[in-house]
Amino acid sequence: MNAVAIGPFAFSADRFSVIVGLVVFMVVGSILSARVDDRLGSWTTTAALAGLVGARAVHVMSHAGSFAQDPWRILAIWQGGFSWIGGLIGVAVASAILWRKARHVTPWAAASIAAGLFAWVVVTTLVNGGATPRAPEAAYAVYAKPEMVSIADRKGRPAVLNLWASWCPPCRREMPMMADMAASNPQVDFLFANQGEGKEAIAAYLRQTGVNLDTILLDPFSGLSRHYGTIGLPATLFINPDGTLATAHLGEISREVLAEKIASPSTQDRTQTE
Repeated sequence: MNAVAIGPFAFSADRFSVIVGLVVFMVVGSILSARVDDRLGSWTTTAALAGLVGARAVHVMSHAGSFAQDPWRILAIWQGGFSWIGGLIGVAVASAILWRKARHVTPWAAASIAAGLFAWVVVTTLVNGGATPRAPEAAYAVYAKPEMVSIADRKGRPAVLNLWASWCPPCRREMPMMADMAASNPQVDFLFANQGEGKEAIAAYLRQTGVNLDTILLDPFSGLSRHYGTIGLPATLFINPDGTLATAHLGEISREVLAEKIASPSTQDRTQTE
């Protein structure tokens, strides 16, 4: 799993590349504002905000029924959930307003966008340059069951591997939703690998919360975190039927993002051919 740590903060590779691209866009816009036209500064801020709001708004509207049950989660942007189409619409609207007010500076605005996109592409290429890890061959004991499970040997089924610990607040927040999604998607194997804890800690957590998890893997030495290169918890890994890592989400994940990953065209194709 490609991720970047800056001090106490950890970012998944895709989020980090977007943040860098956005920062470069803002910096270039500020420089051009001072040297070309001060209206470029206000436009840069407006375009960035419009893009973020548009990206979030389209995502929320695409899952209106789900968000209607818990409206406060509209503001939970740390869980992920943005639409590229919505972002483009927001930037396009801000650019159209600039074009109407000051057409002669529009090419400079395009230069800011180009600089941000270039930075995003470069960082994405750099942080995603490593080989895609395959599922480890090792077998892990299953909590409260007399069996062992190998992530690499799942008879061609896609899997969602959640790395968690009972002391982790984001893990505890997302776990009831993860359990519900696991029960609602029998075509996907949900594996909950506890990191660094023993059976007593897991039992206490399950007793306290009442969460029902079908397959809890015991990983007392956090071997899976090292194998996939995760630098924080929780981490949700989406594994292809052939054992390769399809994509990953670092940090708390929302129901909507999880559903999108499960329902992606590649996952659908694989599950339909079983």
